[in-house]
Amino acid sequence: MRLCRRLFVVPLANNDHGKTTMIRALVSQGMGWEIDKLQKGVRKMTTPFGRPVDAYVYGRSYQETERDTYGSVENSLNQSDPAWRTRELIIMPSHVASQDYGDIKKMIWLAHNAGFDIVAASIILTRDSGDNRAFFPKIWKLNWDERWTIPNPWSSDPTGQLEALGRDLWVWISNSLVK
Repeated sequence: MRLCRRLFVVPLANNDHGKTTMIRALVSQGMGWEIDKLQKGVRKMTTPFGRPVDAYVYGRSYQETERDTYGSVENSLNQSDPAWRTRELIIMPSHVASQDYGDIKKMIWLAHNAGFDIVAASIILTRDSGDNRAFFPKIWKLNWDERWTIPNPWSSDPTGQLEALGRDLWVWISNSLVK
């Protein structure tokens, strides 16, 4: 068993902000092959430094696919991956509307109770009219171990940009796991 840091990363943004495409690119980078459709599940990933990472990755926001099925963040984690507490990395995206605040607090509480450092990975979508930062102040005040900002300037064809951001996020995660 090796000495390791354990991360619970929560990409934060509402629908249509690029989370799913970023996470698919992140997992593709970590797996070493292109994933067309990302399903939640256990992933054996490798950092750019050649270090293996035992991960469980959700491809969609908790509120989109998990809340109605499992009823709580804890049930989703326990029933989706009974071994989640032993993993080195959990990626569980979340929406940021006011009704999602309780889910986010529960993610932080569960992550800390399982020995993870928890990271807010806020996706800031910028348009000509401004950005979505107004959704975050209450969330940023919570007991995060780290807060990362992912700038996502609006584009009419964002696929390449989102894939690059996802690969960059994998490098950030990899660096954080080995520091």
